[in-house]
Amino acid sequence: MSEKELKELTSKYQKVRLYKIKHFIFDFGGVLIEKSFVLKNLLNIIEQDLHIKLPDKNVDPHLRKLRRRLSSGRISAREFLNHIIEKYYYPNQNKNGALPPKEVNIEYYLELWFNLYTKVTNFSYEMAEIVERLHKAGYTVSLMSNTYDIHAKSNELRGFYDIFDNVFLSNEIGYIKPDMEKYKYVLKKLDTKPKKCVFIDDKLANLIPAHQLGIIVIRFESLEKFKDTLKEIGIEKIKPDLRKEIKKKYKKYKSKKKEYKKAKKEYKKAKKEYLKKKHKKSLKRRAEFLHKRLIYKKKKEEYKKHKRKKKELVSEFRIA
Repeated sequence: MSEKELKELTSKYQKVRLYKIKHFIFDFGGVLIEKSFVLKNLLNIIEQDLHIKLPDKNVDPHLRKLRRRLSSGRISAREFLNHIIEKYYYPNQNKNGALPPKEVNIEYYLELWFNLYTKVTNFSYEMAEIVERLHKAGYTVSLMSNTYDIHAKSNELRGFYDIFDNVFLSNEIGYIKPDMEKYKYVLKKLDTKPKKCVFIDDKLANLIPAHQLGIIVIRFESLEKFKDTLKEIGIEKIKPDLRKEIKKKYKKYKSKKKEYKKAKKEYKKAKKEYLKKKHKKSLKRRAEFLHKRLIYKKKKEEYKKHKRKKKELVSEFRIA
């Protein structure tokens, strides 16, 4: 992410129309579970066990490409480890020795990888509760995560995905955040428009494409800040059927607005007719005009009242 993109994103205000929101889409690592560095730790263990030196994953293009392919599901965790061993271990073994190079037990490292991930990842109870409450409030709650097949297997076995209506994993759909195609794919699968979605992620880089598409984005920094942001956009209490209640308020506003416009039109027409023929004294015409004016004023007051309520459903907040 360039400094310009970062500055533009963090300085912008987003307009939130609660009555349009239908979907909440959550990231996983760093939002629903604490950020883990399992793969980094596993590679450190492999380096120590096999007495090899692996390049920096952020610099080495080959390692970066391997991790991207792993995340997109083009290769499995097993294939990833095989690539690592084939490139960085076997070529550096002494081929002139009396014994052949030590055969690496991939199964051992796969099991170690799985166990390490399972041990250090715990689903946030508080965030799980928020997801459940959003679901009961009438929203569709989905997961959109960059992950590896071995991590996904652990999460699935522990039921971490069970609370979501939809699960979009990079290793299954072939798209990785922040690639724009992933966001478009999710929107298409949900059969929805960007303005109806709220996306929560801890990385600003992953929020940029979503924001560019028109999705409301929230940067997750902590549970308390996330709760504050929900309050800021108008969702302080996530109660059952909240979305239905919000839609009902907006529908009432639209109805009163329509009635007001109709009454205003009829009042103006009656006023015009009355003034036009004012010289022809007619109690009936005057009574009709006064009746239309009374209805118009009544509808205007009702409209103003519901317009004030409608403002409670619209808010603005900064991304970060």
